[in-house]
Amino acid sequence: MKAIIIGCGIAGPAMALALKKIDIQSVIYEAKPDTDDEKGAFLGISPNGLNVLKQYVALDEVLTEYTPGKIRFFNSRNKAIGVIDNADQISRYGSQTVQIKRSLLNSSLRKAAQRADIRVEFGKYLVSVVQNEENGIVTAHFADGSTAEGDLLIGCDGIHSVVRQKLFPDAPKPEYTGLLSTAGTSNLANFSLPTDAIHMTFGERGFFAYAVSNHGEVWWFNNIAQTTEPSRQALNRSEKADLTERLLALHRNDPEPIAATIRAAHSIEIYPIYDIPFLPEWHQGRICLIGDAAHATAPHIGQGASLALEDTLVLAQCIRDFADLSTAFTHFQSLRQARVQAIIQQARKVGDSKTVPNRFQQFFRDLLLPLFVRLEARKMEWVYGYQVDWHRKLV
Repeated sequence: MKAIIIGCGIAGPAMALALKKIDIQSVIYEAKPDTDDEKGAFLGISPNGLNVLKQYVALDEVLTEYTPGKIRFFNSRNKAIGVIDNADQISRYGSQTVQIKRSLLNSSLRKAAQRADIRVEFGKYLVSVVQNEENGIVTAHFADGSTAEGDLLIGCDGIHSVVRQKLFPDAPKPEYTGLLSTAGTSNLANFSLPTDAIHMTFGERGFFAYAVSNHGEVWWFNNIAQTTEPSRQALNRSEKADLTERLLALHRNDPEPIAATIRAAHSIEIYPIYDIPFLPEWHQGRICLIGDAAHATAPHIGQGASLALEDTLVLAQCIRDFADLSTAFTHFQSLRQARVQAIIQQARKVGDSKTVPNRFQQFFRDLLLPLFVRLEARKMEWVYGYQVDWHRKLV
């Protein structure tokens, strides 16, 4: 069998490596013209994702730059109001939550796929997909006039998936969650910053978090509550100087080193936060969606990449164990949907807590957050402890 994989982010190369385990050869088609390895912010990846990732690539290759995953919470007066520790994660789950650069994770997986003789073609923007019921062939048509044929096609092309749009034109669209996120990296010479945890501040008018990487660089992000969804074109035109001034104004009354970190940024990215609360169907015929294309989640509990990695191994297991693709895809969705829906809802709930409440609400948030954090940490047990038993037969 031959697979067409659309998208060369995190899910695409991982999916190709998973299919390689069951002797299915893949070709990955990416819309971007080149690797683009220098762009992109950072993301959290937790034990459930790392335990899949290390089946595809040595973690030492990925964890060359990282920040810790432990989290300390502070209010706008810099008072400590909660902590999420991960000291026991290695003993409990075999891996420990970290933040890593998206570009480093992408490039490590892509290079692992290429070492496994999996071809990657860039500049392939998908325009249509045709399934031939008579011969069981899927044909992908690209904007440059080229085509690709395979026995199956996996849509790994993210939250704004073209595969999803072509397959289910009437499906629910990604929903704007009411938050914008900015992200950047900085170097601060005049501050002695803690290196053991992510420092998260519920500021007076916005949420800000930073952590120090193992190379001494400050990685930071900010969440801005904005009811009206901005256009992607407007955000793409945002100049660094304008973003800097907007963020400095937002955090003008918040404790240092927030303002200093913003001023020292090498670059700043801004993007709206979306999720897909529910997609009824993930597959049709010989085509299946995985990762953000099927179940995009907001980044507030750091599960987007980990869920996509889980998908790759589970889908390969289903294809291996069921006689036909339709049954395999149906079983894959049945195994995954309840889990991802619960995580999407949990992430949305955490995101809602980052909107700016009034003074009365702030008082009770600060008072109750330690209890809330402990409850949420216990809830994450079922998330972090997820394991795919590759050797177990599903039928």
